[in-house]
Amino acid sequence: MTPEVAVVGISRLDDHVLLADAALAMGMVTAGAGRLVDLRGETRPPGLPIPIDHFPIMDLEGGQEDLILAAARHVAAQAEAGVVTGVYCQAGISRTSTVAIAYLMVRGQSLQAASRQVHAVRPQAMPALELWRSLEHLGTQLAS
Repeated sequence: MTPEVAVVGISRLDDHVLLADAALAMGMVTAGAGRLVDLRGETRPPGLPIPIDHFPIMDLEGGQEDLILAAARHVAAQAEAGVVTGVYCQAGISRTSTVAIAYLMVRGQSLQAASRQVHAVRPQAMPALELWRSLEHLGTQLAS
């Protein structure tokens, strides 16, 4: 196992999840990620020498609960398997934080607790209003 490296701009959510923007995708690999999750709906993942899973979420669009939940469950499954996963979108602010919050919700946290935890490690985290509404819907869905 390689030693953990801190890279400016990359946030560690927990032992298995790193958060950043697209420019720091390879930086997350340097910081220990064995897999990446690209959330950009406006482009295809780059050809990097590491597995990249693509969940094409569009920023500023509502009604993406199924895709957000699929991405969150995928990240949770990777964490359960012991894989460190780097999650990113273009700026690392809206879609990245949305999936990070949903990941914590899938693991049992409330929307408010998950949002606080993500914001604590990534102060710039701010899901777009439409994505926040998707998180609210997911909170209701996961609670039932």
